[in-house]
Amino acid sequence: MAPLIDDVTAEILLRLPPDEPEHLFRAALVCKPWLRVLRDPGFRRRYRTFHGTPPLLGLLHRLQVIQGDPAPRLAPTTSAPLSPYPDCDRSRALDCRHGRVLLHVWVRGRGWHFTVWDPVTGDQQSLPEPGIPWLIYTAAVFCPVAGCGHLDCHGGPFGLSLWPPTTTTS
Repeated sequence: MAPLIDDVTAEILLRLPPDEPEHLFRAALVCKPWLRVLRDPGFRRRYRTFHGTPPLLGLLHRLQVIQGDPAPRLAPTTSAPLSPYPDCDRSRALDCRHGRVLLHVWVRGRGWHFTVWDPVTGDQQSLPEPGIPWLIYTAAVFCPVAGCGHLDCHGGPFGLSLWPPTTTTS
């Protein structure tokens, strides 16, 4: 495409509403030039600046129970999927930062493992179980890139931290 057409296309795509991320995904499937526009880091920065704070795709609430698993508590605000594994038996959301969700997932035949999931892009990475009881640690996923600004961490490196909860006695 000619540069002028690329600029006009970018301006149109910039105005797609952020509260339904599948619009951007579908636009990327139209043709390769649109995909190039949408993948450009400059476009993604402008999109974030233009729309401000990203929309809330849903609210995850982790309910502690002693026996059995609680019903999933997700109040979706869009049509984003509840989990990257539709056939998973159980999952717990442990943390959510910089556009990523850290899940502790039980999948039949695979057992427990961690999954770092980007609900906007659908990207996921499974990590091995650390081999310590899940009741004795807290976990966090984060972006380790210095100077990132955390406006567009999708697809970049991530860190995972596990630590025992702090207890105080009086």
